[in-house]
Amino acid sequence: MAEKLITKEMWVEEILEKYPAIQEFLSKKNIVCVMCGEPVWGSLKELMQDKDFSDEEINTIIKELNKFIKE
Repeated sequence: MAEKLITKEMWVEEILEKYPAIQEFLSKKNIVCVMCGEPVWGSLKELMQDKDFSDEEINTIIKELNKFIKE
């Protein structure tokens, strides 16, 4: 069975629940800071748009996330 890839439409909570190690990856990208108590709601795309990431940056980070979960 193939592993489900991360998409920008996925809810942040769903991603972090399935792949907890991604929390550190996202924090390094200044996308989310769950450890400091920042509330996280909505899709990954919405979160990155709120942090002023461009569509190109969002697509690049999604590719990096999927590479990360395969390693």
